[in-house]
Amino acid sequence: MSVNYVTKNLFEVIVAFIVAFLVYQGLAFAVGTSVPIVSVASESMLPTLHKGDLVFSVRPDNLGTDDIVIYHANCPQLPEEDVIHRVIEFPATGMIITKGDNNLYEDPCVVEFEQVKGKVVFAVPLLGWPRLILGLLGI
Repeated sequence: MSVNYVTKNLFEVIVAFIVAFLVYQGLAFAVGTSVPIVSVASESMLPTLHKGDLVFSVRPDNLGTDDIVIYHANCPQLPEEDVIHRVIEFPATGMIITKGDNNLYEDPCVVEFEQVKGKVVFAVPLLGWPRLILGLLGI
């Protein structure tokens, strides 16, 4: 392999990553959420969402019971990460109670509206697996 061949391929990979980043940021701006595309990482939302599904979300306006949201867990009983669960109740203004469809009990902590990053609008099966695999590899 020549140096030019390696340089050209490396340049193309870098450009592809830059373009993907810019498209993601543009999509985030267009739909009003920092998490427009997320991979489902667990089976807590079965049978609605499966591990490895790719979900698309929008700004979490006008939330209602049964909406699926993406929120950042800020609860001692949960790992500090994003969670995709269903809204089951509004106990007070600015608060929601969530639960995974496949879980027996509601989430252990009430979610404040400020923790909600997005409202899921649809999912595509299996397309989230590449991201999950990269995560397992530490990338």
